[in-house]
Amino acid sequence: MLDGLFRPRGIGVIGASNNPYSIGYIVIRNLQEHGYKGPIFPINPKGGHIRCFKAFKSILDVDDPIDLVNISVAAKLIPQVIEDCGKKGVKFCIVHSAGFKEVGPEGIKREQEMVALAHEYGMRIFGPNSQGAQNADPEISSYANFTFVPMRPGNISIVAQGGGMGEMLKLHLYKVGIGHRLYCSYGNESDLTMPEILEYYGQDPGTRVIMMQTESFKDPAAFVRVAAQITPHKPILAIKAGRTREGSVAVASHTGTLVDQVAMARAMYRKAGVVQYYNTDDMIRAAIALGCQEPPPGRRIGMITNTGGPGIQAVDESVDRGLTLATWSPAGKQRLKESLYAEASLGNPVDVVATANADHYFAAVDTLLREESVDMVLVFFVTAPFTDTAAIARRLKEAIAASNKPTVIVIETFEKYQALIDDLRGAGIPVYEFAEDGARALAAMANYGEIRRRQWDAPPDVAAELVTARARVAQILAPHLGTGRYLSQAEAFDVLAAYGIPAPRLQQVASAADLDSATAAVGFPCVLKVDSAEVVHKSDEGGVALGLADRKALDAAFAAMRDRFAGTAATFVVQEQRPKGRELIVGVKACPGLGSLVMFGLGGVFVEVMRDVAFALAPLGRAEARAMMREIKGFPLLEGVRGEAPVDLAALEDVLVRVARLGADFPAIAEMDLNPVFAYPAGTAPVAVDVRLKVG
Repeated sequence: MLDGLFRPRGIGVIGASNNPYSIGYIVIRNLQEHGYKGPIFPINPKGGHIRCFKAFKSILDVDDPIDLVNISVAAKLIPQVIEDCGKKGVKFCIVHSAGFKEVGPEGIKREQEMVALAHEYGMRIFGPNSQGAQNADPEISSYANFTFVPMRPGNISIVAQGGGMGEMLKLHLYKVGIGHRLYCSYGNESDLTMPEILEYYGQDPGTRVIMMQTESFKDPAAFVRVAAQITPHKPILAIKAGRTREGSVAVASHTGTLVDQVAMARAMYRKAGVVQYYNTDDMIRAAIALGCQEPPPGRRIGMITNTGGPGIQAVDESVDRGLTLATWSPAGKQRLKESLYAEASLGNPVDVVATANADHYFAAVDTLLREESVDMVLVFFVTAPFTDTAAIARRLKEAIAASNKPTVIVIETFEKYQALIDDLRGAGIPVYEFAEDGARALAAMANYGEIRRRQWDAPPDVAAELVTARARVAQILAPHLGTGRYLSQAEAFDVLAAYGIPAPRLQQVASAADLDSATAAVGFPCVLKVDSAEVVHKSDEGGVALGLADRKALDAAFAAMRDRFAGTAATFVVQEQRPKGRELIVGVKACPGLGSLVMFGLGGVFVEVMRDVAFALAPLGRAEARAMMREIKGFPLLEGVRGEAPVDLAALEDVLVRVARLGADFPAIAEMDLNPVFAYPAGTAPVAVDVRLKVG
């Protein structure tokens, strides 16, 4: 438990001074001004008083229990400070000081020694190079942090790796009068980890929504495990810093090229049910909505407005975000007709007109919320000077309180009506300034609602169907472990066969004498390929001959290819040529500390240029594989367009499940491309016509 960090009985501040610009002074000021309920103990070797508090020369001079200590002294003084804290029985040390792993090998060693020393006393380190922690619960009110945003109680908790990002999230919540619950910016994560903090937030009854910002994952597997336990009960909204591609090491597979930190984070969030954002503004607005109301039961939106233009903007944004415009029942239409001005528009949006009064607004909102076809409502409200806006707000609150469907209000106004906005927010109603913001917030709520309702089956153990599958693959991979080389074509296709992944018939040939038996097994038309771990890009190097219709064509191709690769250890394969289908790519990439990622997308130019691919963390259940396929933009092509028959989606789902199980079972598979996979209409299994498999 992290109560010693977030609910400390007493707080010591080592490095405290009367310099108003020192970190120690600011921490004491923040604790005092925000009404921390426990005792505060400044520690300064000179003693004296700091902000009316008695300063102790050593933490060992304090008689009262201290759970938490904020430390802001030079890195070279840290060992003695940590030892004193350990002897005192401190539970957590927030180390603000820099000079650790961020400065190189010497700092890494210093950091490791600090953590080891703390553990000797059963103490945990938060940081170093960190801002600190906060708990805005009025019963605690601990601002053990050196930052500046005033602390206001709320139900949104924040965990941030970057202090600047964390402070920005707090600041925006404060500006709209929402506040936050728990907060921390964890810095170097030398000891106490982000997943541990996340787990504590998940168990905190006062936290309704969690926002997180990360730059990297120290223990990605632990994050996925912890987050997956939280998201069925409360939303985690996440933003990953660094969306540009990292690293410039050349890799030979498409999967290796396309997997980066962003792809890994996306796959982790998908597996754990975390809602990902690329824009902090969108994330904050979603958090505000989810902190006020439960997510909707579906994606059908009803809208009410008293002016036309913003309503059109809300419609466009809603549709762009995947929401559906609801329609009204005959009874609902009749009630709207009887309740509103004759000039009102009864479509979606319902336009109550600018002169609508409080009863009109109540009738419109109440009607839509009672409609079975409506899952959520957006109200756009211009504070017209010729209407009783306070009365309208009262009636809006009445209508919204009577329903469990989420409703957001967009108010077009100025500072004169700020009290009106505060009143609505105080009633637990999300209020926004722009129609698009309201639509985005409701779409975000709908997205989380779908995550919370999703039911993914357990990944099947497809290798169990083939009793010797794992043993066979282990046998094939064993000679290559640790080499970082690609398997031969024959070996790679043998791996696929062991896991029941469909592929064309194939025979290995070493000389012209082997062609008779190869063609007898494979038939015509066929394909001839060079088979060498040294030749990765076979087509580029003249190592592939397609569409060989008879023995004469095969003999000629073999003679030419043998001459081309003379002097190498290359052999060759003759492969059944399958008719061209819809080209797809399926891949696997090992990610240390996480497992294996599976990639799926359209092949050919779509992967080369458009990068239309989706990623998921292996292994996959069938429902998750199904959702993964539907994530790519080109999915409608698989369903059939312009008279083309749809491909066999169930068979493709099976291929993804089998490939994912292979990657999960054998993390030594560093990279694998099945490219292309030809997909066919129902009744014909897809086939992987080429495979590259690299062993780490």
